[in-house]
Amino acid sequence: MKKLYLYLLLLPLLLLTSCTQQMMRAQVRESRVVVLDIGHYYHPERGGQGARTPDNRFGKIEECEFWYRYAGHTARIIREAGYDCRICCRGSMPTDKKLAEIARREKVHHVNTPEPNAIYRSKHHPHRMAVGMLSTNYALDQNPAAVVYLHHNSMTNHWMVYNKGAIYCNEEGTGLGIALADVIDATIYDQGGMPNNGVRCGVIIRNDGRKGGGDWLNACNESYVPAAITEATFLSNPQHARFLGKEKNAIRYAEAIGHGIVNFLKAR
Repeated sequence: MKKLYLYLLLLPLLLLTSCTQQMMRAQVRESRVVVLDIGHYYHPERGGQGARTPDNRFGKIEECEFWYRYAGHTARIIREAGYDCRICCRGSMPTDKKLAEIARREKVHHVNTPEPNAIYRSKHHPHRMAVGMLSTNYALDQNPAAVVYLHHNSMTNHWMVYNKGAIYCNEEGTGLGIALADVIDATIYDQGGMPNNGVRCGVIIRNDGRKGGGDWLNACNESYVPAAITEATFLSNPQHARFLGKEKNAIRYAEAIGHGIVNFLKAR
C-alpha cells in the first residue's frame, strides 16, 4: 500500500519530467542551426594548438590551423542544404594574418577564453566542467540542432601507422556519429584515397567526463542536443598526413564532415 501511495505521489512529477524532455527534444529537432567548433585555439607565440604532424615531409599540418582553413568548406555544405551554420573557437582571433582573414570571412565567433587550457563550468549544467567548455556554452546558447567539434588525433610525436579513427558522440548524437562515420568510410578511407588498411571509422559514445571532450558531450546530452567530436584522422599517421597535406583532399575531408551532418539532419 505504501509503495502504491508513493507511486501515485510521484506520478505527476514523472509525467511532467517526461513531457519536458519530449518538448526539449522537439525544440532541438525543429532547430535549423548547426554549430561547428574549431578544435583547440591559436596561440600568439606558439601558433595553432592541438595535434600536429611530427615533421613537415607532407607539409606542416596543425589541428587548429587546419580547421581554421577548412571549416568554411564544412559550413558551406551545411548552408547549401538550407541550414544556418555558425563557427566558433574557444580562443581569440589568430595573430596570423591569413588565418585572421579567413576567420573574419567565415565570421568565426571567438569566445576569447582568458585561459584556453583552464577548466570552466558549463553555463547550462554547472556540474559539468572541462577545458574548452566555453565553446559548448556558446554552442548551446544558439539552440542548435547539432554541435560538431572539429578535431584531428595523434598517437605519438613520431610517425606511426595507426588506423583506429573514430567519431566520439553523446547518446543523443549516436545517429550523428553513425552518419559521419558512414560518409568517411564511403568517401575518404581507403577507396576514397586515404589509406586506412580496411579499418572502418568507429563510433564511440563518450560519457566519461574525465576523457577528452567527455563533458562537452555530456553538457550537450543533458540539453538533448546531438553532439560529436571528429577524431577520424591521425596526424601522426603518414598515410593520413600524406592525404590531408594536399589541399584538394583537405577540402574533400571537410566537405565529407558537412555531408555527414546534413545526412543526419535530413534523416531525423
